[in-house]
Amino acid sequence: MREAEGIAHRLPGPRRLAVAGGAIVLFVAIVGGGAAAYFAAGMGPDADAVAAVEADPDITVDRTAVGTAVRDGPVTASTVGLVYYPGARVAHESYVPTAAEIVAASDRIALVVVVDAPLNLAVLAPDRADRVRERHPEVGVWPVGGHSLGGAMACRHAAENAAAYEALVLHAAYCDRDVSDSGLDVLSVLGGADGVIDAERERASRANLPSDARIVKLDGVNHAGFGAYGPQRGDGPASLSPDASREAVGNATGTWLSEGGAATRSVEPRLVPDRGAWSVADRGPRSPGSAVLVVAG
Repeated sequence: MREAEGIAHRLPGPRRLAVAGGAIVLFVAIVGGGAAAYFAAGMGPDADAVAAVEADPDITVDRTAVGTAVRDGPVTASTVGLVYYPGARVAHESYVPTAAEIVAASDRIALVVVVDAPLNLAVLAPDRADRVRERHPEVGVWPVGGHSLGGAMACRHAAENAAAYEALVLHAAYCDRDVSDSGLDVLSVLGGADGVIDAERERASRANLPSDARIVKLDGVNHAGFGAYGPQRGDGPASLSPDASREAVGNATGTWLSEGGAATRSVEPRLVPDRGAWSVADRGPRSPGSAVLVVAG
């Protein structure tokens, strides 16, 4: 009996439990709040690069509740609309300069909407693209894409909603979902100096893409070169300037979009204005349709 009473005496009372519980809640709140602040702060954008886009009389930048839209004309049924998911912990407006390059390179009037993801994490808003399309019902052609983690989320969204899109655009990203029989045209743009992407996993994941997917590697472009947010830890050194890198990314993407994905039907080299020539450099693990095309910087 005395032993039982001793054990009971040593057990923490309600007040001690309340204090301990409060401390745990406070600790979790501090850690959680710190993590949220870390991701919410994000990387970028380069204010000067964004300001240069806004000063361009041929480009219109619209900020909405779902993200930032970049276009080069009125949005109509003939407009090509690209929903674009940002990379992890990158402020979505860091991709406004890239979006402007895509729009400028397209032969058709184009609209690129960069999704504003919660805490700068596309994984928290994988279906935000639905809201973008609802906001622009007049657009008849919708590709979806993104950079890095944003590209992976775009792939997952496209895999589950293939009927809503014509194409998938991957920037320094890879698919962990099988879209090989989705009917989607696929463009994958990689940086030759990218030190962040898992190159082995990217190469293996090509089995998830259609056999006629177009895979382009841009010499001199690193992982951060796909946006305007400054250097990224672990990245490789870029031989192209940030402006030239975004121009290369935009040109490869915009020309492909203006062809309506037709570029994925052939691996024949073709000239790209002011950016050199496409050349077949390396064949992936799939059919000849998934050859890697390298563009020299």
